[in-house]
Amino acid sequence: MTESANSCQPHGLRARKREATRSAITARARALTAEQGLNGFTIEQLCEDVGVSRRTFFNYFPSKEDAIMGHLLDEFPAEAIAEFLAGAEGVERGPSGVSNTLLADLHGLTCAMVEELNFTREQIQLLIAAMKKEPQLMMRMMGGAHLREREFADLIAQREGLEPDDPVAVMVSALFGTCSHRASQDFFSETNTIGYADLLAQNLRTAHQLFSFSHLTFEGTS
Repeated sequence: MTESANSCQPHGLRARKREATRSAITARARALTAEQGLNGFTIEQLCEDVGVSRRTFFNYFPSKEDAIMGHLLDEFPAEAIAEFLAGAEGVERGPSGVSNTLLADLHGLTCAMVEELNFTREQIQLLIAAMKKEPQLMMRMMGGAHLREREFADLIAQREGLEPDDPVAVMVSALFGTCSHRASQDFFSETNTIGYADLLAQNLRTAHQLFSFSHLTFEGTS
């Protein structure tokens, strides 16, 4: 084994252990919530079940609700953001002035995040069960989605060379957010068997077909 491999091994092992601990906390928090509701268990009980200290819990999550959400509201992977921001270079632009690959690249950026979540069917079912018991958790997730929509608008503006509050960036982000919201609702339904990436792609195709159907003109516009 090379010296560089030796030096990377402890870091990699440490990262895997941290991820395993975080995932165990999230899985147990979801299970307890589905069984007893948010007020039916304490953080101390959760920690005891997982085998971690209260201090360790708060190293990962500020609250029970955050533990249940897990990775859902995490930041985007840095590599995916860099690839997205570079995606407009040398690309043909449409009538709106934005690159023709913008929606496809937004889809890719979101899917990169979903891939990092590494959802298993069991994890999905646990989260659905927790949300059924405590519907406000879905609202919390959607609230986080609104904040993410603002992040999307900022990234779009940066990528396309627009001002931060440019109406085009804000509108594209809002449209994408609506498609993402619809995909999430379908993805977290109990009967769903389709992956999130495919659901999001379906919604984006429908939106694209709708808005490219005809050229719209309105009174009072130039």
